[in-house]
Formats: sequence, C-alpha cells, structure tokens
Amino acid sequence: MIGGMTAALSIGEVAGLSGVAATTLRYYEDRGLLRPPERVGGRRRYDESVLIRLRAIEICKASGFGLDEIATLLADETPGRPASRELAAAKLADIDARMAVLAQARALIEWGLRCTCPSLEACTCGVHPPVGSPNPRIVDSVR
Repeated sequence: MIGGMTAALSIGEVAGLSGVAATTLRYYEDRGLLRPPERVGGRRRYDESVLIRLRAIEICKASGFGLDEIATLLADETPGRPASRELAAAKLADIDARMAVLAQARALIEWGLRCTCPSLEACTCGVHPPVGSPNPRIVDSVR
C-alpha cells in the first residue's frame, strides 16, 4: 500500500513479484481467472490483491486443480457456494488420499534404507516393512 491506497502494478512488476510470466497473466485474464485490470494509458495496472489471487491459483494448480475447476472456485467471491464447496471438498479428499499414499511410500523407502540385508524379499535383519501399505495383502504375504 502506498499512502493508504493500493499500489497499481504493471504487468512486469506483477510477473516479477509473483513468478508468473506476463503471458500467463494475460492468459489467466482471458480465461477469467483474473479480473481485467484497470488500464492507464493503454497499459494494464494491477491492484496488489492480484498477487494473493495468483498465489491461490498456483497453489490450486499444484494441488491438482484444472484451470476450469479453479475458475469455478474463484468465479464468485461469495463464500459457501454449493458447487465450489463440493468441488473443494472432493479435491481435499483427493489431496488427503495422495498424501496418505506418499506417507506410505516414504515409510517403505525408509524401511528399504534401514534394512541391511542383501535382499529386501528375504529380510532377516529385524527391520520390518511398514504396516498399512496401499495393498495390505502384499505386505501380509511378505511377513
């Protein structure tokens, strides 16, 4: 903020501060993910709040949201829209499931690193495979 007013940023400044390319900013604007900025002398002038919105977009993308899904989530600033809530809840469940699988993969890799046997299939060193693999029948058959 500058003097109590929100600073107007050029597209280059937004790109530099956010790490999002100027071409991507224009694309997001065309897709409706970003509101069209004010133009001063024919040049885009963004409000600082665009940086928060860009961060939300990038986090959603990294979490597996498609651009259409992100547009649905960001289409209306009114919290609690049913379609947005259902989409967000489904994505949250998906993220939780992926995190559980990654935690299991991490435990399996740690087990492999701790095991000193020449073969994990014939482990005799006393280090046991992690419980709760994605397919418990496989782990049970190894024990």
